[in-house]
Amino acid sequence: MTITELLIAAAIAAGLIGTLLGMADPLQGLFDAQLELAEMHQRLRTGVHAIERDLLAAGPPIMPYRAGVIRSDPSLGIYYRTDTISMVSSHWADRATTSDTYYLRRGSLPGTSQLMHYDGAGTDAPVLDHVVGLAFEYFGVDGMALDPSMLQDGPWSPGDVTTGAFDEDLLLIRRVRVTLRVQAARAALRGPAGVLFTNGGTAASIERYLPDREIRVDIAPRNRDGA
Repeated sequence: MTITELLIAAAIAAGLIGTLLGMADPLQGLFDAQLELAEMHQRLRTGVHAIERDLLAAGPPIMPYRAGVIRSDPSLGIYYRTDTISMVSSHWADRATTSDTYYLRRGSLPGTSQLMHYDGAGTDAPVLDHVVGLAFEYFGVDGMALDPSMLQDGPWSPGDVTTGAFDEDLLLIRRVRVTLRVQAARAALRGPAGVLFTNGGTAASIERYLPDREIRVDIAPRNRDGA
């Protein structure tokens, strides 16, 4: 075999290796994106399940703000937040009453916002990471959306030690719409901030884009005695 033939064979081999490497990079990107997509869907299911579980067990009133002994919104004159909900559940087996608040904690840096749970006493704990959107809407017995202004202007009920005073129109709530949005944890799978991405990332090409995922569900609380 001559030197010329060896050089030609080496060039062909180098070309084949380059082609294979060029194919491997997109395939690795696709594999990474599929793993992250599955994780995003799991986060959506986990978040919605937690909120749904407590909403289904909640009695009146359902409160669109943080309620409890620490940083209670009513103590600050706040009676409505789009990204916060508080519920009171009664457990008849042990005659205990618990309070559950879900809210969006917005981090100072992209990718640090979380879905949080507050137990109404002394504990705030994260439920999900990489949450970029959380919203609650409220509907009455006729299926029509309730105007946020009517849920915070009185008349007022004295409530109890758990709920505090609340707007009596909150007793009209029959259905809650929950919207939850999560983003890819890896910045390398997010493109420029905009419609597809709440927080921009470093993805070099559209083939590596993994847009934010969002879920919207309607939940009708079961316990409406006294409403």
